[in-house]
Amino acid sequence: MKLFALTPLVGGLLTVTSWQVLAAEGLPFGHRLEVYRSQADGVAVFALRLEQPFLAEEFEKSNYLRLRATDDKAYLIYPKETKFQQKHAEFYGRLRGEGKTKIRLSYEIVSENIDGSRRVETRSGDVDVEIPKLPEGVKNVGSRRIFSDWARQQNVYFAELLKYYPEETFYQYCLLQSRARYGVDPPPIPRAKPESFSLETGLYQVMTGSIAIQESLQHQRLSSSSGIGDLNRHISTLSPPALKSLPYKELLEKKRTEENIEPMVHEMSRLVPDDQYFAHFNSVHALRDMLELSEKWGGNLLRLFTVRAQDERLRAKLEDQLCLRLDALTKLFADDVIDEIGVTGADHFVQEGADVTVLLKVKQREAFDLAAQAWLEAARKRHPGIVERAFNYRGHQVAVYYTKDRTVSVFVVKHQDYVVYSNSHRSIRRLVDTTSGLAPALHDALDYRYTTAIFPPSLADEAGYIFASEAFIKRMVGPTAKISEKRRRECFNNLVMLNNASLFYRLEYDRSPQSLSELIEKRFVDPTKIICPHGGAYAIDEENDTCTCSAHNRLRYLTPNVELSLLKVSAAEAAEYERYKQRYAAFWQKAFDPIAVRITTGRRVKLETCVLPLANGSFYRELRSKLAKTPQPLSTARIAPSAVVSMVMVPGRENVAALLGSVPGVTETLRADPTLTDMKWLGDRVGLHYCDGETILQIDPTELQAMKLPLVGKVPVETQAAVAAGLMAINLPVYVTVEVENPKSAARLLKQLTQQVFLQRDQVMPGLTSNIDAYRLPDYKQHAVYVLSGRIYAVKLRMHVALVGDQLVAATKPETLREVIDAAALEQPAPAAPAHVLLRLSRRGLDRMWDDLQLFWAEKARVSCHRNIISVYNFCKLYDVPADEVARLSEAKYGVRYFCPDGGVYRFDPDQSQVACSVHGNREHSRQHPPTGGKSYFAQFMEEFEEITAALRFTDDALIATVEIKRSE
Repeated sequence: MKLFALTPLVGGLLTVTSWQVLAAEGLPFGHRLEVYRSQADGVAVFALRLEQPFLAEEFEKSNYLRLRATDDKAYLIYPKETKFQQKHAEFYGRLRGEGKTKIRLSYEIVSENIDGSRRVETRSGDVDVEIPKLPEGVKNVGSRRIFSDWARQQNVYFAELLKYYPEETFYQYCLLQSRARYGVDPPPIPRAKPESFSLETGLYQVMTGSIAIQESLQHQRLSSSSGIGDLNRHISTLSPPALKSLPYKELLEKKRTEENIEPMVHEMSRLVPDDQYFAHFNSVHALRDMLELSEKWGGNLLRLFTVRAQDERLRAKLEDQLCLRLDALTKLFADDVIDEIGVTGADHFVQEGADVTVLLKVKQREAFDLAAQAWLEAARKRHPGIVERAFNYRGHQVAVYYTKDRTVSVFVVKHQDYVVYSNSHRSIRRLVDTTSGLAPALHDALDYRYTTAIFPPSLADEAGYIFASEAFIKRMVGPTAKISEKRRRECFNNLVMLNNASLFYRLEYDRSPQSLSELIEKRFVDPTKIICPHGGAYAIDEENDTCTCSAHNRLRYLTPNVELSLLKVSAAEAAEYERYKQRYAAFWQKAFDPIAVRITTGRRVKLETCVLPLANGSFYRELRSKLAKTPQPLSTARIAPSAVVSMVMVPGRENVAALLGSVPGVTETLRADPTLTDMKWLGDRVGLHYCDGETILQIDPTELQAMKLPLVGKVPVETQAAVAAGLMAINLPVYVTVEVENPKSAARLLKQLTQQVFLQRDQVMPGLTSNIDAYRLPDYKQHAVYVLSGRIYAVKLRMHVALVGDQLVAATKPETLREVIDAAALEQPAPAAPAHVLLRLSRRGLDRMWDDLQLFWAEKARVSCHRNIISVYNFCKLYDVPADEVARLSEAKYGVRYFCPDGGVYRFDPDQSQVACSVHGNREHSRQHPPTGGKSYFAQFMEEFEEITAALRFTDDALIATVEIKRSE
């Protein structure tokens, strides 16, 4: 049966298409094939339209229809599967090459077996497609509507994928570029367009990475026509935030004359400019331990909050770039070839690319030079294109080794006993200027000298010292550094967008573009939307298949800010910076300046931070006023073994009395006994402890963010955290401790309280009453145990209370109270260090909630793993490579490598055309099997430590924050 139709062609030509029933080829329904080819668009497209026979009952029960290519001449076929809708179905696809191709249509028939069970048969048939030629003088064959319909189907498919993978920027780019490329508006993108205020705040935040805001920047850039505007305002017209300095000269003199204390500055600091950070380590082993700790712990904690499993390979990048090897340096230190090591730089944005300078104090120059030559030879083998140069600068010879892509970029200079390696020519010049006395050195900075006087470095081999000077912080928040880094992040986004455009091009043409002109000419890129704010020119590096900028270089190796000149800004940039200053004044100016960190590595890792208060910092004064003047020893020895999280603080007797007085019934009891009213029997310390238990309700602290609720208004994160703590107190065993100095008075209070509040009733509001009750339980190990309970309507809370030594203890569970009593009977260690606040996390307390905690982390790991699936899939499909070759491509396109947090391996299945993780599967077939080896990465991470404590201590000079990690044996 044939149904003929006439289809007009461009230019007045006609072609004959037909409805055909191809029963012989296994297609018992009509189909019509239409094609379009355009010289201007450079595309060929087909449309396959299907129609059910009117009297074919078996098709009333037919399921999915699927169309696939039999060779590479047909591709990008959409939809991937469909059903008949009102007896019609359609497929669209792209064509390439010349001649003919076959496309295979499969369909399912559902019928019944003899026994009445359901039977599904899959049948298929081939359809011949003749790829149209363009007759001489004819620019188009067929209707362009076919191309537009194909583009809409592709957009629908990409939008559906974004529902599963909303973080995938490639599909977002394809959709947002659809109108420019195809003339077709995209469907709504699942993730809403970011607010301009949130995006601006992210661009100027200190700790926000470029990757974190790239998706939002891309959405904003492609959805609007706004640019930075004309650069018509000189940077000197912008003023930095008003920062007042402490009188360091007077404070230093006071330390010398009154306390006979002298600064303990590092001799190496003579080489460091005063407005750079400086990290000094007494041994390479200490630096290595610190790096490994930051990689393992910092990476895990960061992954917990960002839910990302992407590796920038920072250490490997810097080792290659500087032609240094940390393992080799460790051996040189052990062989007494080098003595000290230091690191300095102008900013901390090392993930994207920053200037990093390594300073080595050498004791045996010949041995060191021999080792350095070996490192250089190894670098030459890895990078055959290394260029070697040398130049003189202020009497110092500088050796230079670099590649054009900056994967190797090292400037080496020798000064006295020091050998300096830097990845920036500007940084090495600044260092030489400093050693020559032409620029101020950190060694002479008053804030550095004062800080080392009140917070001296340790002389132990396993120790380090990090210092961020006031000059460094002032420069980092100044207009030049802020706007320069903001522009780098915008260029980072542009480079990712161009790489997305390159992948988009490859999707259609099965090859990467050879030049940026190809992307522009075929409308994969709108050049008016991708403009380097620093005036750089974009290009494509064919050899490495990545996009570059003449000003900012490329992903992973962005040009350091110290090398970027910034003279003029736009009016929009000036307004943004003024708004940043307002935010800084409202929050960051309540922070501290400068900052020093003293590091001790080993089995007990200790990080002590000294922060000097700003002269106009109200936050310091506010926090200080809520705590007692004198710190107290805060020991963890008497804490119940099941306590997982504990917080002990020293608010002072007045604040403790106010807290105790807020307990129902206590005020009435105090009034009845004048000897208790003055509260002098109370101490200064209180504690709150969350213990191990089985959880029903889980609260994810990483999801807390400022929100606005109906009838309530804005709810800040601090308020949400307080509510979360209250909910967890209901969910887990909790106990509170209050220090007492006169145990007899505390015992009398408990006894009288049980008599005073016996079945006391009050009316909270009309129709709602409260009831307070108290009674005594049998003693436990010669400790009187009481129960205080409160009920509002049908909700009741019961606390088990006892006087344990010099503490009043109130626990939600009787077994928890008994644990505290047992712990108090143990032999007490030496007095603890004094502090005002102590926070402790104990892994040893984890038992019943260990499985829940592992599950919580496993879910985070699975989600972060699944985020990578679609990106790995795209590279496998677009480049026709196995999953283990994706790392090289992903670093070139996005600057990261994808990995599974639990050690899974990504594999691409060409038959199923999908990527799955060996541990977590994918989002279509999600699973959380036990990891290989029986222990998750989280379990291995947690088992590496026994206890973590964090303490705050105010002194007359500064605030000292100490984090101590006790590693497992």
